[in-house]
Amino acid sequence: MVICNQCPDQHDSLEEDNMKFYSPPTLLELARQSLLKDDYLAISALKDLPNMMFPEMFKEAFIGGCTKILTAMIPVWPFPCLSVGMTMKNLSLDTLKAVLEGIDILISKTVLSSRCKLREVNLSDTDLDLDGIWATTHEVEGLPEFIEQERPVENRPDYGENDKLIVTTELQFMEGHLDECATYLLQWAYQREAFIHLHCRKLKINGLTKATVIEMFKTVHAECIEDLELSCLCLEDLDFLNPYLKQMDCLLSLTLYEIADTVNMDDYINLDEEKVITVISQLPTFHHLQELYVHTVPFIEDKLKECLRCLKKPLELLSITNCDLSQSDLDYLPYCLNIFELRSLHLIDIPLNKLLLEPLGFLLERVRNTLVSLQLKSCEMGETQFNAMLPALSQCYQLTGVDFYGNDLSFLSLKKILHHTAKLSQLTYELYPAPQECYDNSDIVLSHRLENFCPELLDILRAIRQPKKVTFATIRCSKCGGAYVYNLESQRCFFEKMPLWG
Repeated sequence: MVICNQCPDQHDSLEEDNMKFYSPPTLLELARQSLLKDDYLAISALKDLPNMMFPEMFKEAFIGGCTKILTAMIPVWPFPCLSVGMTMKNLSLDTLKAVLEGIDILISKTVLSSRCKLREVNLSDTDLDLDGIWATTHEVEGLPEFIEQERPVENRPDYGENDKLIVTTELQFMEGHLDECATYLLQWAYQREAFIHLHCRKLKINGLTKATVIEMFKTVHAECIEDLELSCLCLEDLDFLNPYLKQMDCLLSLTLYEIADTVNMDDYINLDEEKVITVISQLPTFHHLQELYVHTVPFIEDKLKECLRCLKKPLELLSITNCDLSQSDLDYLPYCLNIFELRSLHLIDIPLNKLLLEPLGFLLERVRNTLVSLQLKSCEMGETQFNAMLPALSQCYQLTGVDFYGNDLSFLSLKKILHHTAKLSQLTYELYPAPQECYDNSDIVLSHRLENFCPELLDILRAIRQPKKVTFATIRCSKCGGAYVYNLESQRCFFEKMPLWG
């Protein structure tokens, strides 16, 4: 093995690689590897296979494309749920067909295996460890317990009638069309609706083909959708989707991305005000919505009140990006009854330099007991705008993260802001813009100045509390997207080609 002398921590990495290389496989790993080499042997062994071997064996069979083994494991699955999880990135039409064929065998059997406890197959692309096995510690000795983050199967509104097997999935329309796996799954579920309940938890529609959407909702139950993302649509598309939106009683998260007045997404001028107001006024009331993301929606200006009218339950997260807001929009925010329990407020790429921000300060006062994340990023805010909200900001004692990156602040202005954020003892993440003094008249970064200013800025925080993760960053390079960064961990200035922040 050849290692470059410039590689950091080369000895440690070599030692780690050697440990991995020489680490002998466990007996369970050897047993799984042996079984997966022979379909007949593996299938015949399933009836006697210990429960604890099922999760990893299914995972390896899925990744390795062992379709016959996948099919055979479904009818004898010893847990209430089978969640494919992160292995979805290995999903092919053949592996999907194998899983669905196994479900067919399960639902067609008049006498079920006493071992099989399967009640839900989760085809969502989740990040759950061990693929989200719903097991309890007394069922399998040594198998880590999986704690369900959502409602248990038996408590879901879609579970009960005839005890149908639930198949949970996520669907994504790209340019108005589904991929071959999603198309096959919908057709399969439609033909078995007497035995299968297809639970689409997350739906993304990027561009819209009306005929395809109509066909989809013949199988997908709109009332089960919890996360909806609509992008690259026009007002007419929203109007078409409105009857389906009215059925989404369990919707928790709604994202509107690039919704324009016309089909041409670049034609943001001369909006038809009457059409906009009509469509917005017809939007349904979302009784359980917790998160609202609005990104590049030009008609929201002067109509924020109408857009938030659709809320019934107080929001936990409000994120508005790359939109114009008017003074009347900001004036309304402190009086909107459905945002008084906000946990996250994100205003990004919104020009606020010509607006009075006292109403934003009033809003912060109202949510000071619940707000944990505040982003006012790339909003062209200067000292005057921050001064209007600093007294309220210093009262938001629950804040764990603030992001003021991309605003126009001098060294003295930053010092003033830090004197306020230093009082927020719960902060674990802080991102601030580099002072204006770090640029010359041509906006060229003077990195040595950032190196000189930041220790003094950090001392303001250290004088009151022990900061955890603090970063100061210059504006990004228009060519490579990189920026000069000074953070608490390194306490030095360096150029980061791929910044970690959004």
